[in-house]
Amino acid sequence: MNLRAAAAKINLFLRDFLLRRANSSSANALSTSQTRLLDALLRGETLKSHRYLDGNKEFRLHSLNGEDTPVPWQDVRQLEEKGLLLSNQKFPAATLILSNQGRRLAAKAQGKTVPTEPSANPASSSL
Repeated sequence: MNLRAAAAKINLFLRDFLLRRANSSSANALSTSQTRLLDALLRGETLKSHRYLDGNKEFRLHSLNGEDTPVPWQDVRQLEEKGLLLSNQKFPAATLILSNQGRRLAAKAQGKTVPTEPSANPASSSL
């Protein structure tokens, strides 16, 4: 096994270990609304941060049928802090996406499995 493959395996092991540890702590447990938000993103809905010139900012979940609903900023901030959401940091409407860790956690909540192979950071690609 070469050094790069060994480093990738160690990285996956550490990520999975940290995810299990985070999920086992009640302080890091997801609320029902946070779980629903991750599930919606896994289904293909889009979470956007809308910023306005007057300084206001709101998060809206855009469904596949064109409707959008407001999302509490606390839910988004907590999911970002846990590393479950990433942002492309665009103005005036940034798009937030599931991180690899967020995708695995959302799939796990649905009883599905998601491959854990390393991939490029999805936030670095243009959306």
